[in-house]
Parts: sequence; C-alpha cells; structure tokens
Amino acid sequence: MWLPVSLMAVGLVAIIVELFVPAAGLVGLLGLGSIIGSVVTAYRDHGAVLGTVMLVSALVLVPLFIIFYFKVFPRTFIGRRLILHDTQERVNGFASYTASRYEDLVGKEGTAMTVLRPSGSAKIEERKYSVVTGGEYLDVGNRVQVIKVEGSRIIVKGV
Repeated sequence: MWLPVSLMAVGLVAIIVELFVPAAGLVGLLGLGSIIGSVVTAYRDHGAVLGTVMLVSALVLVPLFIIFYFKVFPRTFIGRRLILHDTQERVNGFASYTASRYEDLVGKEGTAMTVLRPSGSAKIEERKYSVVTGGEYLDVGNRVQVIKVEGSRIIVKGV
C-alpha cells in the first residue's frame, strides 16, 4: 500500500518543482507519470476498491494541492523574496514619462505633417509628434488642435 501513496507524493512534488525548474515540462511529465503509476499500481496490486480510491484522490488532490500551494507560497520565506508585492502608483512618484510630458499640449494648435487617417504626424510648437484624430480624415497642412492626451496618445481635431 505504501508504493501507490509514495508515487502519488512524488508526483505532487514533481509538479510543484516543475514551476521552478526550467526543464521544458520534463519534471512535470515525470510527476504526472508518477501519479498515473500510483493509480495503476493500486489497481493492479490492491484491487478495484483501493484503485478507485487512489484515482479519485488523484483527481481531487492534484488540483487542491496546486491551489493550496499558490495560496501558501507567497507567504513563505522564498515566496516573499521572489514575488514583488509593491505597486507602482502615481502617489508614490511613479508615472509614465511620456504621459506627464504631453499633458501640457492640450488646447495647443499645430499643422498636420502627414495625412491623418486617423493617425499620423503633426508639428506642434516646432516639434513633431505622433498624433491620432477622433476618426476624421485630415490632409497634409491642415490646422489641428490637441483636444485630449491619454497616456502617450495625443488626440487632435481639425481646426
């Protein structure tokens, strides 16, 4: 009876090890084979009752073990070192460089340097920017006005 249980335990450990060892799935496949071997061994050596118990336990325990592992792992010593828990929020000083750089363009006017259908380039305050219209088609040389900035997207309309 110890052989099927041992094979099941080795299989569970191998599946978890697969998450950390870059082995192209080989360790996980060996773990899966070990679990299948535990079920087959239980059926062969101990009959249908214990075989069915091992099969049901494999179908229930493998997903539960993996879910439990992912719940517990972030709280372990290694998990705290491997997992980044900080967030990069604006209140902590993190911001996209381009987003803060383009916000002052809202309301300014320029000239379309390329055909805007709906994206292209425009010259605003003697600098070339990649812009997008709200869906309208604008020819080269048309006057444009910046109506909104979304991150690094500069949205313009024809004037």
